[in-house]
Amino acid sequence: MRTRSGRQLSRVSAGLDLTPMIDVVFLLVIFFMVSTTFITFEAGLPVDLPQSQNSLSQTAELPTVTINKMQQVFLGGSSIEEEDLVKSLKSQMAILESSVVILRADSEVPHGFVVRVMDLIKRSGAERIAIATGG
Repeated sequence: MRTRSGRQLSRVSAGLDLTPMIDVVFLLVIFFMVSTTFITFEAGLPVDLPQSQNSLSQTAELPTVTINKMQQVFLGGSSIEEEDLVKSLKSQMAILESSVVILRADSEVPHGFVVRVMDLIKRSGAERIAIATGG
């Protein structure tokens, strides 16, 4: 196309450069992958965890207390008596330098028993109890 003065106008195609947006999205994906932690459970202890709609993942480097449907208590995968739980959990928290304990309780375990175990966990010096769900 020519103007009145005889100069030729060049046509510039209108396009969007998506490279910066792709870079930002890629960095966000990397950020969320690195900042997300997953929890792994002991494979040898089958526990039917209660379901949850809103659950957060925690690291597996925390002391884990598991209660199966027969009301047996496990610490880190090995069976333990209720009266020994406080002492053993105290020493494991000192080794791992953690004040958070993960509690995995089968959905069929009576609420009163879970509360009793939570009380033992608190007496061992745990500041927080993370309740694992199947969610």
